[in-house]
Amino acid sequence: MVSSSSPRALRKSASFPRPGPWRRLFPVLEGEVVVVGGGPAGALAAWASAKKGAKTILLERAPNARAACAGLISPETACALAVPKNLILREILGVRVFSPKGEVYEIRGEKPKGMVLDRTGLNRWLRGQAEEAGAVILPSEARAIRGKSLVTKKGEVGFAVLLGADGAQSFVAKALGLPQPEEILVGIQAEIRAELGDTVEIHFGIVPDFFAWAVPAEEGVCRAGLATSLGRKAIFFLRDFLAKRFPHAEILRVRAGLIPIGPPARTAAKWAILVGNAAGQVKPLTGGGLAFIVHCAPLAGEIAAQGEKVLPEYERAWRERVAEE
Repeated sequence: MVSSSSPRALRKSASFPRPGPWRRLFPVLEGEVVVVGGGPAGALAAWASAKKGAKTILLERAPNARAACAGLISPETACALAVPKNLILREILGVRVFSPKGEVYEIRGEKPKGMVLDRTGLNRWLRGQAEEAGAVILPSEARAIRGKSLVTKKGEVGFAVLLGADGAQSFVAKALGLPQPEEILVGIQAEIRAELGDTVEIHFGIVPDFFAWAVPAEEGVCRAGLATSLGRKAIFFLRDFLAKRFPHAEILRVRAGLIPIGPPARTAAKWAILVGNAAGQVKPLTGGGLAFIVHCAPLAGEIAAQGEKVLPEYERAWRERVAEE
C-alpha cells in the first residue's frame, strides 16, 4: 500500500534538491495505478483498482468544490451505485415537457422515474469508498507528465498506468496526444429559490441546439440550467430562461461545466486510458454521464490494475458495454 504519511514527515525525509520550478514538498510517491480526477468516474475507477489489489493513488485538485450537475439519475443507476439514502434529495414521479410553441405535456406515475442526488456529497462518498478500498487520496493538481511520473503541485507521483478522469478537456488526454470528444457543450446551471415538488421540467426552444431543465433539489430549491454549443451565449440563454420561467426567484449560485457529446476516436494510449467525461462516456441525448460511468469506470479500474499490457482491451470493452445500455 502506498504510504499515507503526513506531508510534514515526508518533507523531513526528503533530502535531494531538484532544479527548476517543481520544488518537491514530499518525496516521489509510487503507485501502480494513478487516477487524475476525483469525480464519480475517477473515484469509481480508483475503488475498482484498489479492490483488485493495485497500489492506487487518486489525485483530486478541488476535493471541496461543489459539483455543477443537475444530479438526476434513474432508479437503476442509483441502485447500481448503492447510493446511501441520505444522498437522495428527491424521488421524481413526474416529467413536464414544454415545447418551443409553449405546449405542455406531463407524464406521471406511482413509481419513481428518477432520483435527485446531492452530487457534491456523492463525490465525497465515492472518494471515501475508494479510500476504504485502499486508494490514497492526494489533494493536488497535475501539472505535467515526465515519462512515467506525474508532476503535481506537491511533488511527483510515479505510476505504471495512468488513468485520466479529468473532464471533457482532459489534461491527461492533451499531454498524451489523445483526441477530444466529438463535441463539447457548455452546461450552465443556477440554484434558485423555487419549489417543483416531485416533477422535473424539460424545456425545448430555449437554446437552438439542446434543451433547458428545472430539477427540484433540497426543499425550496431548484436547479435550473441548460446546455449549448454556443458557449459564450450560455449565460444569456440562462438569464432569459430564468426570467421567463422563474421571474421572481432568488438566485443562490450559478455554476458552469463542460459536457462532451460523442466519444473520441481513441481513449487508450501507451500506458494510459481515459474514463468518464474525458472519454466522452455520456448519453448523447441528455448529456448525463452517471448511467455510463457506473459501468465504464469500474471496468477501467479493473483493467488498469492488471497493467499496461491489457490496456488495449479497455477500448473494445467499454464501447461494447455502453452499446448494451
